[in-house]
Amino acid sequence: MLRAALLAMCLTGFGSAPCDAQDAASQARIGVLAYLGYEDALVRWHGLQRYLDASVPTHEFELVPMTLASASSQIASGQVDFVLTNPGHFVDLSKDHAMSVLATRNVQRSDGSYSSEFGSLIFARAGTGIEELSDARDKTVVAIDKMAFGGFQLAWREFDNAQINLFTDTKSLVFVGFPMDGVIERVASGQADIGIIRSGLMERVLADGTYSKDDFTYLNTNATFAHPDMLSTRLYPEWPFAALANVAPALRDAVTIALLGAKDSPLAQDARMRNYWSSPVAYNAAIDLKHAYALRVEAPTLWQRLVELLPLIATFAAGVVAAIAVTVRLLKDRKDNMSDADPSSSEPDKDMPNLTKRERQILDFITEGYSSKEIAQRLDISPKTVEFHRANLLKKFDARSSTQLVALAS
Repeated sequence: MLRAALLAMCLTGFGSAPCDAQDAASQARIGVLAYLGYEDALVRWHGLQRYLDASVPTHEFELVPMTLASASSQIASGQVDFVLTNPGHFVDLSKDHAMSVLATRNVQRSDGSYSSEFGSLIFARAGTGIEELSDARDKTVVAIDKMAFGGFQLAWREFDNAQINLFTDTKSLVFVGFPMDGVIERVASGQADIGIIRSGLMERVLADGTYSKDDFTYLNTNATFAHPDMLSTRLYPEWPFAALANVAPALRDAVTIALLGAKDSPLAQDARMRNYWSSPVAYNAAIDLKHAYALRVEAPTLWQRLVELLPLIATFAAGVVAAIAVTVRLLKDRKDNMSDADPSSSEPDKDMPNLTKRERQILDFITEGYSSKEIAQRLDISPKTVEFHRANLLKKFDARSSTQLVALAS
């Protein structure tokens, strides 16, 4: 209780108690997307952790690796206070968890500048004749993962706008997972025709000298020109640093100030931070993309479901057509047999009285020797109804008994 009171006084500035970092320090947990594994996540964001420890002395910061699947449950169970993940994942998490973006990551680009936006690059091996997005038909396309934001979904939308369904129009769509360099290797070796990677990666690989820029053809590069790295898509906001709704306002403000001041802070240089941070940018583009992807890929429309069912529908239709053909043939044969018969045999007996359908049914049973009770059971009617029709039949045939009725009807 005393520790909590000291912390509150320190954060709010009330009271005369000294703000001793060691006494008042409390833990703040940052959930980071571990897309390359837990160990990589801890190493990748260690500089950020050290910088926040030094910049916000009232708290000790801990990195909590998360996956795309585990993040929501970790947030719900209170395991994290802040979230650091890709824009698409942030949009998904925001549907179930209230959080606010404190800052947007700034990443150094190929020309040395920093940017809070990125995209994807779509490329092919040079000399294959693949130059347009439409050339992806019947080709093998390789990417990171179906749920990868920069490693697949950004490019998916460009193909979708070009009327190319990567899931159905290509020869195959292969997801190879991380590291993303493997996508470049597969295209370069001819194992795949087209590759999708996050912008900036190709420049780093080319700088290493493993490949030459002329080894590849870059598709849809006219998507945007306001970026130093090669792009095949529009630009989207970089990773957000977000605070959950239950984070104390004083802590949230302190972290925000630290992030926005990192670029000019000696503490950030001492901590060897990899990236800097700017004020939050709008994430509408990421929201729109995730909405479109959810509708067209994760929840197919009724028409798309019908397309998937076309083989079954075709099989059923073929069966119906075959059944109709058999019925038509049988009716034709019956008609032909009737036309070949003696015309006189088909003429009705002029002495035969006019009977109703029910009377004909009952007359047939009477001639076969069935009793009224048995006829009633077979026709699912009452015996009284049978007797009524029997009386009508006797009257119409002018018969005095069932035996005479049978003789006259025969």
